[in-house]
Amino acid sequence: MPCSRKLRFLGLLAGLVLLAGCARAPVAPPVPVAPPAVTAEELVAKLREREAAVRTLKALFTVEASGSALKSPQRMEAAFVYQRPGTIRLQTFARLGFPLFDLLLADGQYHLLFPLQGKTQKGLVSELDRKGGIGAPVTLGLQATMGSLGGVILPTEHVSLREENSQYVLDVMAEPGLDRVARRLWFAQKTLEIVRQDLFDASGNLAATMTYQNYRTVGATSAGPLAWPSRVLAEDGLGQARLVLTFHEIIPNPELTSQDWGPLKAEPVAAPSGFKRDN
Repeated sequence: MPCSRKLRFLGLLAGLVLLAGCARAPVAPPVPVAPPAVTAEELVAKLREREAAVRTLKALFTVEASGSALKSPQRMEAAFVYQRPGTIRLQTFARLGFPLFDLLLADGQYHLLFPLQGKTQKGLVSELDRKGGIGAPVTLGLQATMGSLGGVILPTEHVSLREENSQYVLDVMAEPGLDRVARRLWFAQKTLEIVRQDLFDASGNLAATMTYQNYRTVGATSAGPLAWPSRVLAEDGLGQARLVLTFHEIIPNPELTSQDWGPLKAEPVAAPSGFKRDN
């Protein structure tokens, strides 16, 4: 064999041997990059920024409600309008579009109307959950609807943060100097989205639990992309109300008009339009 051909042959053989060796060499799996740890101050600042960036909100969702406060399990459609810091309108409708109730919260007062019965209730928002009938389910539903934003953590409240089962757990104490927890929130470490929230009463008893599932991006605010849970499960500590909220449409920061706020009408009206429902 000529020398040049022999050299080419040996070079080809050596290349094949190297390729075979590379094929047999184990490849180490990529090491997952852990998200940087956050402090309690950083997490609270993130929550405040996220909450403040949602100036207005519209939502369309389905509610499945049960519990001792209701005569029987109910399923309804709900239209929700919010304006920061605390003006809310919640309208619910049966499957055929008949209105069940119309609730307006503003300036610490509530106005609750039952159009089909022509009945109305008014009073302090703080007293709503103590009203008979749908008072407890409505209060729980309002807490669950906006709960994924984390609520407002006041400068007077004390917080502590720990890691537990690959999640952040934030305890919020309403009274300085006391260890009584008013709220406990669990966060996904990677996204800082709330996955669970527990509320406690003045005696330290569990008042309500809410879990938030299947987050999806619904828009953008000044704080960045806004993710919202597709499903929220909520239950009060006394078993009066158990709710499943399935969100179909979320519109962050829409321009609101007088039509969004009323006036509340005693006669039946059709379910609101303008939402594109996701099935």
